[in-house]
Amino acid sequence: MILNSECRMCPGNVFKQVIDFGYNPLVNSLLEKEDLDKSEPVFPLVVKRCDQCSLVQVREIVDSHKIYRSQDYLYYSGDMPGLKDYFEEYATDLTTRFLPNKDSLVVEVGSNDGLMLGLIKDKGYKVLGVDPSTNVVVRAVKNGVSSISDFFTERLAKTIVREYGKAEVIYGNNCIAHLNDLRDLMKGVSLLLNDGGVFVVECNYWGGMVKNNNYALIYHDHFSYFTLKNWVDFAPQYGLKVFDAIVTPAQGGSLRVFMKKDPNVAMEERCQKLYNEEMETNLNSQATCTSYRKQVKAEAKKLHGLVEKLKFGLRKKIAGYGAAAKGFSVLKLSELDYKFIDYFVDDSPAKQGKYTPIDHIPVISRKDAESQLPDYFFLTAPNYEKQIIEKEKDFVSKGGKFITCDGRII
Repeated sequence: MILNSECRMCPGNVFKQVIDFGYNPLVNSLLEKEDLDKSEPVFPLVVKRCDQCSLVQVREIVDSHKIYRSQDYLYYSGDMPGLKDYFEEYATDLTTRFLPNKDSLVVEVGSNDGLMLGLIKDKGYKVLGVDPSTNVVVRAVKNGVSSISDFFTERLAKTIVREYGKAEVIYGNNCIAHLNDLRDLMKGVSLLLNDGGVFVVECNYWGGMVKNNNYALIYHDHFSYFTLKNWVDFAPQYGLKVFDAIVTPAQGGSLRVFMKKDPNVAMEERCQKLYNEEMETNLNSQATCTSYRKQVKAEAKKLHGLVEKLKFGLRKKIAGYGAAAKGFSVLKLSELDYKFIDYFVDDSPAKQGKYTPIDHIPVISRKDAESQLPDYFFLTAPNYEKQIIEKEKDFVSKGGKFITCDGRII
């Protein structure tokens, strides 16, 4: 474990607790059958808030090399339902607004299997992906997307400038929260970006988590939980200025922040409106963190009671739909383990045939589940709720039901 002595976004060293998840395994560390008898590591997961700049973060973290380099990272963008359509709209927005020249270089930080970069490449632009997980980079290269298997750092940015030239647009989608050294990230971005170039971050949004009592995003892969104010305060230290921001539906509500290497750029109206909303609701305060903890613990207790009644009171069979990190976090805080969940189904071949850490619940294909269907599927990926229910109309027509992370029955 690595214990940070100061905040990722400021020199602050005073932190107050937001919520303690106890000891947890790495959520993406699914096991092979032959490894079930081996000892399994668990790590503390405590979320805190910086007193100085208000960034909500995990101070004591698992070394990112253990998460992304020492094992295969089992999340592939291309395996996620509906994500290609989402990225198509996103890519069109970037190319239309910021890339008038087809000779422009676009760099993605945390590019995974190159799904979105491939869409930008298809529009005629030069692209380069950077991702530390070798297995996903291999798939990106196979798909024709030039990619580097490494962490994005200032050192790597210097190499990219030397070999490819400067970039007009750099972006990262739901991966910036995976980085411990945000200062090094920003130094690299500032160095690689052309004057007037744009850096776009799509990250988990603390405001959405608070509003929806969402605790599914809290797991070891996520080191930080951001607000717009965090980026407005942080960016100018690296010659960047926030000029636009929106809340998107990705990951149950993500913050997309646009920064420009231009100190005179004007802030868009929608960005100012969101910033004002954060101020008016005291989003960045410790009081909000305290309220969040109480609400989340109440939600987890309520979910446990519901599933316990179904499983042991009404003798219903329950399986998990998707071996997803978000769902594992919810199940852990709600104390729902192998006694409650018979198996997980997942469409990703990379996960099928494996077992969940600690509880050793099997992960099978949807086809294999057909002969042993449950009464209820627990939806572990709340951001794909609509797509999954639409896909499973036949299951629903035969009386099957779904349990959501927030305790609803559909």
